[in-house]
Amino acid sequence: MRARLARKMLLAGIEARVRAVEAGGGPGPVLGADALAEVAALLSVVDDPSQDLPVARATGMVYWLRSQALPEDEAELEAAMVLLTPVHDADPALVPAQMREFYEKSFRPDADVDLESWGHGLELLDQYETSLDAAALREAVRLFLHAVPDDHPRRLAMLGDLKEIMLELYERLREVEALALAVEVGRELLDASPEGDPDLLTGLGVDLKELSKQTGELAQLKEAVEFGRRAVAAAAEDDRNRVVYLSNLGFYLQALFERTKQIQTLSEAVDYGRQAVGVAPPGHLDRALCLANLAVAQRLLFEAIKDKNVLAEAVELGRESVAITSATDPNRARYLSNHGYALRIWSEQDDDEAALTEAVALGREAVALTPEEHPSRAMYLFNLGSALSAMGDPEAVEVFEEAADAAGSSEGMRLMANRRLGSAAMQAGMFETALAAYETALSLLTRITPRSLARADREHGLSEAIGLAAEAASTAIAAGRPERALELLEQGRGVLLGEFIGARTDLAELRAFAPEMAPPFERLREELELADHTTLTDAVVEYGQLDLLGRILTDAGLLTPDSQESAQEVAIQRRRSARDWEDMLARIRALPGLERFLLPPTIDQLRAQAADGPIVMINVSWLRCDALILTDDPDRPVRVVELGTLTPQDMIDQVKRFLAATAAAGGGSLRERVEGQREIHAVLGWLWDHIAEPVLADLGITGPPEPGQEWPRVWWCPQRELAFLPLHAAGHHDRVPLTVMDRVISSYTPTIRALRYARHSASGESADASTLIVCMPGTPEAPDLPGARTEALQLARLLPGSLVLDGPEATYDAVTAALSEHAIVHLACHGVSDWDTPAASRLLLHDHRTRPLTVSAISLLRLNRARLAYLSACSTTASNQRLADEAVHITAAFQLAGYPHVIGTLWPINDRIATQVAADVYDRLTDHGTTPPDTGQAALALHLATRRLRDTATASPGLWAAYIHSGI
Repeated sequence: MRARLARKMLLAGIEARVRAVEAGGGPGPVLGADALAEVAALLSVVDDPSQDLPVARATGMVYWLRSQALPEDEAELEAAMVLLTPVHDADPALVPAQMREFYEKSFRPDADVDLESWGHGLELLDQYETSLDAAALREAVRLFLHAVPDDHPRRLAMLGDLKEIMLELYERLREVEALALAVEVGRELLDASPEGDPDLLTGLGVDLKELSKQTGELAQLKEAVEFGRRAVAAAAEDDRNRVVYLSNLGFYLQALFERTKQIQTLSEAVDYGRQAVGVAPPGHLDRALCLANLAVAQRLLFEAIKDKNVLAEAVELGRESVAITSATDPNRARYLSNHGYALRIWSEQDDDEAALTEAVALGREAVALTPEEHPSRAMYLFNLGSALSAMGDPEAVEVFEEAADAAGSSEGMRLMANRRLGSAAMQAGMFETALAAYETALSLLTRITPRSLARADREHGLSEAIGLAAEAASTAIAAGRPERALELLEQGRGVLLGEFIGARTDLAELRAFAPEMAPPFERLREELELADHTTLTDAVVEYGQLDLLGRILTDAGLLTPDSQESAQEVAIQRRRSARDWEDMLARIRALPGLERFLLPPTIDQLRAQAADGPIVMINVSWLRCDALILTDDPDRPVRVVELGTLTPQDMIDQVKRFLAATAAAGGGSLRERVEGQREIHAVLGWLWDHIAEPVLADLGITGPPEPGQEWPRVWWCPQRELAFLPLHAAGHHDRVPLTVMDRVISSYTPTIRALRYARHSASGESADASTLIVCMPGTPEAPDLPGARTEALQLARLLPGSLVLDGPEATYDAVTAALSEHAIVHLACHGVSDWDTPAASRLLLHDHRTRPLTVSAISLLRLNRARLAYLSACSTTASNQRLADEAVHITAAFQLAGYPHVIGTLWPINDRIATQVAADVYDRLTDHGTTPPDTGQAALALHLATRRLRDTATASPGLWAAYIHSGI
């Protein structure tokens, strides 16, 4: 009786509050704490509100009315939705029209749904929230999709709800798998919906853009742009959401520009941004968003073209976006932080202290407005730290520290924050703090370049972190830990290269400790290597038209025989394989003796590679420049030679000078060629004075070897832009022996792990001297090489029994088949270095237009008989600046294929000189043609041949300094 009376009195009071608001008296009656207290009291005296519709409606309406007055509080709306659901089921007219629309769009299982699958899906969803088991979430989605038939009248509503659930999980848990599944469900929803729904199109674009941000996949970002274009095209001119579609498209294009650096893309972003602002006049709800997005596009445009007027407009746009945004707007923090960023850039142009002070103030406000768990907090802290750092304020260290530890931030953001923390701490003299930050940043490299990504996406991720390993090594040197510096350089350089060779060289260790794990490991490794070195399209092709890689993929089940899978399907398969790979590595490393399987090598493992001679790593960073000399001395394995006269800018200037000089020396007028040769000499002298001479002096090598003594050997391991310069030819060649080549035999290695791999490849060497000679005196769509046939004939006399593939005989299939049957290969042909896509660099065979012998294709070969590859071709060791540390070039590809010795070139070579050098090298290897070639003397033979040519053409280093030996 008492409970019924309480129910009656409380219900009457709450209904009176609802009526008062509905009568137009304002939301006051439902906003006070007393209103919530009455609701709580009423619900406490009712066993089940869903069975008491008057109570459910009255309390649900209180929350609904509160949600309309407090739109930023999502909990009010959620409570209203729960309480009003049974009311709507009984009589839709009893709930507000907006709620009816929501319920009509929402999905609830009925008799046509497989309730068992649906229930199991709900259980797995609950399980995922506590375990974060991605497999459980994927299975839950599969069950939901299976439970509702394709022809179910409410399937669209189910897909929409399922997508929203995935997005809500992602927002709350920051697990990328949930976002990826939201995109997959979104695709199904789009396919099942009426064509051209701009809301669905732009929504999928938003999700793909965010997914690309988290994964680093360029294809997802391009798709976001495409969906954005379709949304704009589908929207009517008077569509009230057209402003959103325009602004979103501009936002996607900004992100695409930041990835591709194509100025046309950024110009489009600015254009769409202006259109969005144009349809969002003052007072428009979305004007601040449009202004903020356009401001960012203009700031990016300034950074690209350096037009100060463009930056001035970006600052004004950002200022207006902040000014018209209310203090409670959830986007205010983003607008503040972006505007602060633009002001910091502005302050750098005019040394404007007021602008920098304002940038700091805006940054502080942005951080203060942002909850600690918010995923953007790290970025706001990063921007604040950058402004403080620009002011020289030591507080920057604390701010970057907080950014590095911020919850919910992406791996890329954490890497950037730790890198800046290391930089700020170094400037403050906090060496140990700096070193720890740099170590964390390096450990994240593999997290931002997971094997689930396509090769190009992984390369981009690494290029964004260029110089990180050098900074980390410099910090370790400053902290008095040179051995750690060397380990960090090995960890942060040649990441993809190390992953590739590690998976091959560590297999013997796996077979010894866990032989049962070796076969599945090999299968998975091969699957990932294939996926890592291919790009698939949707074009339909016949099996016979596929290149060798395509046929391998087809035979491996990764392609259907009559068509290539779509890039999307291959990406899904790659992600699955990557997950399996990580699981397998975890299982292997849990076994005794395999704890460091495929992990970066320790100093003791590295030291073993210096047994035949020192390995010199040249480390250049803005912090300091040093040579790290690795020897096999157990007490002092790493010696530091400070290169006090070297700076990063000097290095870049000399590389530019050198590239211009080699281009001039190889063509143009006689005067230009002569001047080019002089410039090359000048750079060789600079290399000697600032790098090579200090290194050789520290090694005690102050002159040539005495008569009868063996030539000492040095392995050079240059980093970044130094990889473009011929350290082996450094010196003043008019003042012999003040040169490297008059004191040591030089070899190169991209990393110490690569040298270990070369020695591993050579461990099974025999007296096999079988030789393949490929010559291309004439190549379709390329200049003739008349010396190539002469070169081949000379070598055939020195190497009797060689297989010669000449001109039309030298096809992709013939050459790749013959490589596996011969220990030595000599290729006299054109080489093309692809600056934009180094993995597409290639040797030009007869059918190169349809079947190019690329870096990717060569890298996939496994040649057990391989001993020496002589690449008598142009620029086989050239790569681009952003991937110089990854050694993505033809020379390295042949090393990966199994050749312990590779002779290549740094720039285009003269046809006649190429014939002479090749003849000299093989003459030495075969003792004038009297013995089978001794490939173990490859480095010595090339050294003597180039010295001999240098002595006869000293004034023309462009002719003789290009040749290098890589390997053991």
